[in-house]
Amino acid sequence: MKFYIKNLILLIGLLVMGFSFPAFVMAGHPASVEIIDIPSAEIVDYANFDLGFRLYGAGGVLAKMVFGVFKPINIGMSWDIDHAIGPGSAKVDTRSPAIYFKAKVFAGGMSLPAIALGYDGQGYGEYGVLGTDSEKYSHREKGIFVSCTREYFIPNLFLTFGGNIYDFNSESVFGFVGGTYELEDKLIFMAEYDNIHSAPENRINLGAGLFVAENIVIKAVGRNLFRGPASERVAMINYKGKF
Repeated sequence: MKFYIKNLILLIGLLVMGFSFPAFVMAGHPASVEIIDIPSAEIVDYANFDLGFRLYGAGGVLAKMVFGVFKPINIGMSWDIDHAIGPGSAKVDTRSPAIYFKAKVFAGGMSLPAIALGYDGQGYGEYGVLGTDSEKYSHREKGIFVSCTREYFIPNLFLTFGGNIYDFNSESVFGFVGGTYELEDKLIFMAEYDNIHSAPENRINLGAGLFVAENIVIKAVGRNLFRGPASERVAMINYKGKF
């Protein structure tokens, strides 16, 4: 119970900081739906979709598609395939699809950030390495999350903060904070501090992306940086379209 109270106070502190922090400009461009691993408060527009591919170590490919089914609501699904690309005789291994849901409950205002609630069942990293529980990722899914996003200081600098819980039995609340900066509609820079709970498990992720077309961006990302062999290089591709 002490751990639960401590982490609940951390989450409340992050929310209070975001609501009280001044916003200097109104948003000129929409923020990213996700930064690297953490969700922003933005959503895919109604009748649009976001198709993403994440290429990670050992030839793994994680595909994720999110649809704007209603104006404030997104639903989607992700599917992870290990050893899908690259040389070698390793067996292609698939995971069970994961469900994604996000609803923007507040659009934001002159001084308040946008707020979204959602659920993301997709984990990351190595699979089946957490002790005796072989059906889990080394970096667990977000589970239920609340996310707040606002443009601060300068145009196109979007900051996101929030918290999540994926295991109600452990009573652990995790925090996250991150940001994106878009430069002349050509480049996007990303940074996030994720899984904020206890110092050894906190993660720093950094990346940059290039818009090769108006609706296509290619990103190079470093995950879990400064952790030696535990760090990971990832390539990401995102395509936005209408249906």
